[in-house]
Amino acid sequence: MLSIPLSWAGTLCPDQLMQHYQKTGASKWLDGLIQHCGDDLYHFILRQSDPALAQDICQQTWLKVMEKRHSFRADSRFKTWLFSIARNALLDELKRQQRWQSLICPDELAHPESQGLAVCPVARQQRFEQALRLLPFLQREALMLQLEGFSVGQISSITNELDETVKSRLRYARRFLQARLGEHNE
Repeated sequence: MLSIPLSWAGTLCPDQLMQHYQKTGASKWLDGLIQHCGDDLYHFILRQSDPALAQDICQQTWLKVMEKRHSFRADSRFKTWLFSIARNALLDELKRQQRWQSLICPDELAHPESQGLAVCPVARQQRFEQALRLLPFLQREALMLQLEGFSVGQISSITNELDETVKSRLRYARRFLQARLGEHNE
């Protein structure tokens, strides 16, 4: 990752950085955007794919930001626009690989893990990560976006779905996780 002097990187939000980048095309503004949003973007994609694909999608996304910087509309948040680009790139790639409809291995569904209470926080986190992987793609996507801090309206914008569809996906995802992890886990 590129290093930016903290003197100005910490003072501007991604929306402001994008406005500067949109006007000038200067790499220092893009570097600031990558510093602010790069890790969040990578982790969002990683939770829905694998490390190699997540890196590829992130690179494609930043290239698209460079190519399409003039198409960014300041009436939306940069991070919402960025995640929309990444989501579309991920869906295109998963469709190309014929993996997008369900990333669930049938064996995982047939042999669920023990429902015993995990005392160790690491074990609890691992159970949560395993349960997330079992969610259907669209439910996992909505949940991951919400965990990234996006509102239902922003998730609707990123996924190009109605608010009610997003709410439904979130509700089903939560129910699945509650059933999978038991009432003792949050």
